[in-house]
This record gives sequence, structure tokens and C-alpha cells, in this order.
Amino acid sequence: MATLCNATVLFLIQPVHAQQIPGPAQEMAADSVVGTYSSLEMELAAGLRINSDGTFEYGLSVGSLDERAQGRWKRVGGRIELTSDPRPVAPAISASRIEDAPGQEFSIRLVAPNGLDIPGVDLRIDFDTGQPLESHLAGGPWILPTNEKRQPRFVTFSKKAYRIDSGPLSLSADAGTVAIFVLTPNDFGVVDLTGAYLEQNGENLVLTRPEGTITFERPERTSDVAETEALAAPRSDRTPPGNE
Repeated sequence: MATLCNATVLFLIQPVHAQQIPGPAQEMAADSVVGTYSSLEMELAAGLRINSDGTFEYGLSVGSLDERAQGRWKRVGGRIELTSDPRPVAPAISASRIEDAPGQEFSIRLVAPNGLDIPGVDLRIDFDTGQPLESHLAGGPWILPTNEKRQPRFVTFSKKAYRIDSGPLSLSADAGTVAIFVLTPNDFGVVDLTGAYLEQNGENLVLTRPEGTITFERPERTSDVAETEALAAPRSDRTPPGNE
């Protein structure tokens, strides 16, 4: 089962051979941390590749969340510090247009550049008075409740796992209209690991980041290494929400 899970994540990386470069580069090549690692538990499958040239690749899949990262590493005392390179650009949301919807309640749509509605994003409506209303998008227009008599002033879209945070966006919330916002994916699914670090625990590596820790194990068999190498590989085929 572990072999099958590993095969889904690390098949793109080819072995990297250390070059005899004097100075810090040579020290990196000889560092015992260099290698391929994996983490498998329940629905989580993750992979990490520490290369002898001072670069790393990381990938994780858990539930509906897929994320990846790449960059550089350096040893600082007993830690391996990570820096994403290039730094990823978070998805951005902007107002697009107002469409007429005669006879309908005011509603909001969040769409991808191809015009498809994006599900699973949280939203917060701030009114002219009182407490905000929190809800989420189910993959179609979000409709203002008929019993809501206050005037919406701002909407905020968010999805922490994918670094989506629009900040407050102004609303012109007239009945019979649809406010349409567009999500630009940018580096959707790419996580910034700058500031994260690794610590060795025997043959394992423990990744520490603000979201928590993950323990990576070094595969014991040569076949496991080859299968594990897809997980941390840089991927360009991840599908941003609404682009299926």
C-alpha cells in the first residue's frame, strides 16, 4: 500500500549526482541530509527531495489539498533552513462586473478566468450595521438571504489552505443584480516554505512550518526511492479551482 501511494507522488525526479565543487557546494554534496524522503499516514502522502546542489523539492497531497514547493536549502547549526525560489505569487481576486438579474435577489459569483464558478471558497459579508455574515461558495451564485434587510458594503473571499485572501472588496448590492469577481490563479497550489526548517531525527527529517510538523522517512529499498521521487517533483499540471 505504501509503495502504491509513493508511486503517485515522486515519479518525475531523476537522481542528481553531486559535483566536486570546492567550498560550501562540496560540503552540501557530502551532507548526510541529501536524499529522498516520504511521509504516508491515512489520507496524507508527502515527499521531499534534498538535492546535493543545494536545492529541494516538496509535494503533499491530503484530502482535496495538493501543494508543492521548490527552492534552496542550507545548514544552519543543527537545522536545515528552506527558502522558496522563486517566491510563489498567491492567487488574487478582483471585481469584474455587475450583471442584471431582474426579479432576483442580489447575488455574488466568484469565477475563474474561463468563466466557471469556483466552489469551496469562504466569504464574509460586512454590512452598514451589525455583525458580518459568514458563508461559503457552493459552486454557483451566492444569494443574499431574503430576510436580510441590511445593506452589504464589503465582501471578503478566503481559503487559507490555498493562500486565498482577497481582503475587503467594495459591494454595490442592489436587488436584481449579480456582482461578479474573478480569481487569478497565479501560483495556485505552490506553498512558500521560506522560514520553514528541517531537523534530523535519526534517519528521518522533521519539517516544521507554521501549519505544523511532518516527519519524513528515508525509504529503505532502492525501488521505494524511485517510486517516491514523483511526490516532490515540480508540477505544472495542478488544476486551479474552476479550471477542471
